[in-house]
Amino acid sequence: MRGPAVGLGLAVVALAVCGSATPALAVSGTATPALAVPGSATPALAYAPPGTPDVAPSGRPPVSGWGDAPVRTKPHRRSELESPTGRAAVPGADPIVASRTAVTSASVAPGPQSPVQQQVLALVNQERKEAGCDPITLDRRLIQAANRHASDMARRGYFDHESPAGEKAGSRVTGAGYPWRRYGENIAKGQDSPFRVMADWMRSPGHRENILDCRLDQMGVGLALAADDTPYWVQDFATPRS
Repeated sequence: MRGPAVGLGLAVVALAVCGSATPALAVSGTATPALAVPGSATPALAYAPPGTPDVAPSGRPPVSGWGDAPVRTKPHRRSELESPTGRAAVPGADPIVASRTAVTSASVAPGPQSPVQQQVLALVNQERKEAGCDPITLDRRLIQAANRHASDMARRGYFDHESPAGEKAGSRVTGAGYPWRRYGENIAKGQDSPFRVMADWMRSPGHRENILDCRLDQMGVGLALAADDTPYWVQDFATPRS
């Protein structure tokens, strides 16, 4: 697997009940929030009224981006950062220890019990526990939505929350059969292990906010490898409509 140029992105977290939304993160090669204003590396908050989660009016205050790495400006909702490649560790019974192992084509699995899902879940819940949040759980529909987007980006070679056809994060979650009240998305490209992608996301204020949002209850992780073995990551969070 070639050395990654790490990047991150941030998507939107929307409240369907009251029509407000908070930012979600998307990442490509590094961890950076994906609600950036076109032509700017600084992501902005997006708001979505009920039933239209992906519509983002202007005029909202900016969301913080990564502050500890050089940023290259990217159009539409993302920044790209350079990040060192992590060393692969010997897998162990502890999913946090095993999370340092480099991913391969065999790592891509859709079920909640797959190693990648369990390793990212353990890392997320470790961070949420320290922040005082309840643990998050895995949901097959969110895994499906995340894997679908990761595979599409890897296959078509783009890096964004919005597909070339215009499909956005909220539509993907809904399309997977998940009736959400709130959702968020982080994306990343180039990180070679669950440990590395989580480290990058946690260094980004926007992505970190999604991971530590106590109002989000469930998660699914998407992972796909492009033809050149570049990993594409998607992390979809949501709270079901009650």
